[in-house]
Amino acid sequence: MLNKMLYNKLKITFVLLLFSICLLFVTVITGNSAVYAVEKATAITQYTVQKGDTLYIIATKYGVALSKLKSENSLISDIIYPGQVLKIPANTRMDGNVYAVARGDSLYFIARKYGVTINEIKSTNNLTGDLIFPGQVLVIPGRSLAAIIADKGINKSSGVFEILVDKSDHVLSVYANGSILKSYHVELGDGGSADKEIAGDHRTPEGTFYICEKLVLNPADMYLGSRWMRLSYPNIEDAARGLGKEIIDQQTYNSILTAYNKGKIPPQRTALGGGVGIHGGSIPEFGKDWTWGCVGLRNKDVEELYEYIRVGTKVIIQK
Repeated sequence: MLNKMLYNKLKITFVLLLFSICLLFVTVITGNSAVYAVEKATAITQYTVQKGDTLYIIATKYGVALSKLKSENSLISDIIYPGQVLKIPANTRMDGNVYAVARGDSLYFIARKYGVTINEIKSTNNLTGDLIFPGQVLVIPGRSLAAIIADKGINKSSGVFEILVDKSDHVLSVYANGSILKSYHVELGDGGSADKEIAGDHRTPEGTFYICEKLVLNPADMYLGSRWMRLSYPNIEDAARGLGKEIIDQQTYNSILTAYNKGKIPPQRTALGGGVGIHGGSIPEFGKDWTWGCVGLRNKDVEELYEYIRVGTKVIIQK
């Protein structure tokens, strides 16, 4: 008798469990469940900490306020370790940049760097005064480049735009008529932070270049993203170095020099390397410095920048 009662209970439990699974399946397909909607809205991404990572680097990649990242993971300090799994809450991701205050910084300096106003930074970060301190993490509000250009009264067709890439800070800044407009976080070559020397070293070059080709990639490439702007690498300095070290011959040197004098694409298949540009495709899953020597931005950022950069635009890349 006892076995029969137990059998009936198990049978009822199984039927109820089967019903629940079916209901859940229907819920997911139709999308009508309030519970499902909540779970979808608060979905998180998991990130495994890599060697060399810091909370600031991870927060920057995902566009999350550092305080939110620490809160989500119940961290009481900034210490993390390789292999640690962090939760990145999707509903707290921000459209702007995350910036760690350095010694000597001021709100005025940071506002100029990112092309926003001091009041916008203070409002976004709930600051009541102008006092900031080294190590403090600020969320920089995202203003469109078009809005900034309009505010400054710059003519898109006649403005002299330039690009400065700071490899140490992983920042690309765009200037017009000598004034900074906006800065973007970038990822660089996976071959290390040194200057590019030869083909295949996967390093981001340093020096003064110009944009020598622009392409809209449709559909977007997995690694180049939706926009491509080729840099005039190797430049004359690279050619002179290559000739002096016998990496290239005199004929290749002359070809690079001729291309530069005409503002054209220099030879790309040399022992010095080529195919270096500014492009999109950067996503958090790629990790830090994932390119083969290029300057990688998010598609959203490179598309915004692309509209104002012409062939011939000056690009400076510094350590």
